[in-house]
Amino acid sequence: MRDAFWAIVALSLASQTAPTAVLAQSMPDGSQPAACVGLNRDNPVPLDSRIGRPDPAIIEIFSGAGASAISAHELTPQELTIVKRALARLPRLHRDVLQHHLRRLSFLDLQPGSGSALTSRAGLDETRSQFDITLRASLLDESLTAFLNTKEARLFEDDGSGFSVEFDAGQSDALAYILLHEATHIVDQVLGLSEKATGSFRADIWKDLRTLSEPHASSLAARTPFRRAPAIPRRYSPAFYESLRKSPFVSFYASAAAPEDLAELFAWQQLASRFNQSLTLTVRDREGFALYRYEPLKAPEVSLRFSEVQALLDRYEQHCGSVTKP
Repeated sequence: MRDAFWAIVALSLASQTAPTAVLAQSMPDGSQPAACVGLNRDNPVPLDSRIGRPDPAIIEIFSGAGASAISAHELTPQELTIVKRALARLPRLHRDVLQHHLRRLSFLDLQPGSGSALTSRAGLDETRSQFDITLRASLLDESLTAFLNTKEARLFEDDGSGFSVEFDAGQSDALAYILLHEATHIVDQVLGLSEKATGSFRADIWKDLRTLSEPHASSLAARTPFRRAPAIPRRYSPAFYESLRKSPFVSFYASAAAPEDLAELFAWQQLASRFNQSLTLTVRDREGFALYRYEPLKAPEVSLRFSEVQALLDRYEQHCGSVTKP
């Protein structure tokens, strides 16, 4: 299972190349790069027009990650409405970048393995600046709570303690989170945000795309299967989550690699700030008594990093909001 997960992470990291020139410019104040996209917003091409069948190579990647019974999914009219709404709710920076750099958005019917979503360069060609996003179609009907609990369960092993780990994200759907996360990968690969060793999203946290700086490298939060460590006995889950609460990571998954850290930051910041998303993590004993509880989106260090995300998005909005022609 861990090898399958890392096959998908490796593809995401392999896609990290130099920023596309049209966007890799500094703002007038020298802040994070987020130059305006040359876009005619008077007549934009709808992002939902990019929905289509995935490349056969993408299906092979999902198969290699443990999925089975894979086939292309044709959206129903109701599902298309859901996807259009989710695309429209992306921040302006993401929508503008996708206008230029999203080649195809695809959905797959499958029996899940290790991966639910994949962002890759078009044709798996690392020299191109066009990208494909491929999603598990059942995400269209999945709650965010169910998605998170299924994903997090992979980190723990039953040790007979009777402990359980539960996320509560209310009635939110998983698609909004997934699209924000995957679209951020494209923004990152175009702007090179996680490539910058001295940038605010990497400084003092990441030595390179995969190597953590101290003290984060020695933290329990970095000793999970997302970083190729063994599964965690459930009795130790409170200690691991307390370590995560004190870290700069909004999730254990964010510690997997710098691009995943960035994608998690942007996705959860947008859900929290624009859509009032709440998220609670509770560890219970075998009788159901709550032993440990915290709210990941309100962790102190995470909140500080959320403010950096908001500042970048605000700068882009202020600088580029009135741009209508290339």
